Amino acid sequence: MVEEIATVVATESDGVWLVTTPVGTCNSCQVSSDCGTGIVAKTFTPRQNRFFVKTTENLLPGEQVQIGIAEHGLVVAALMVYLVPLLLALITMVLLQSIWQLAEGWLMLSAILAGASGFYLASRYSQNVQQQQEQVKILYVLPNLKVSNPISETQQP
Repeated sequence: MVEEIATVVATESDGVWLVTTPVGTCNSCQVSSDCGTGIVAKTFTPRQNRFFVKTTENLLPGEQVQIGIAEHGLVVAALMVYLVPLLLALITMVLLQSIWQLAEGWLMLSAILAGASGFYLASRYSQNVQQQQEQVKILYVLPNLKVSNPISETQQP
């Protein structure tokens, strides 16, 4: 199970809205400001992800929870998003070339349309899976730790 810490931002009767902040690995490198990969990662990495999770637990805004998602769900989602559009585009190009021997421009256009339909199929599949089963589970609520200053407590009269 892949785990992440999320913060509750709003509550509803049947669940909570959670926010997670993706952690990038490019921030640890010394040349991340000059590196092309670091610049692209900072530009295209979403700042926060907000999503709804159904739960019966009474949570308050500001509380942090440990959430988890099964690896199987991530692998299937990755296959749907990356592999299905690519396979549809390649199969379409091969079939059209072998049957009608179209010009390259028409083959490229058909590959783009097939890839777009693959993304559409992946999004439809993802909506159906989310309706059938809940992917993200709240594993446990993190305790609120209160920090006290021992120096100021000893100096009080």
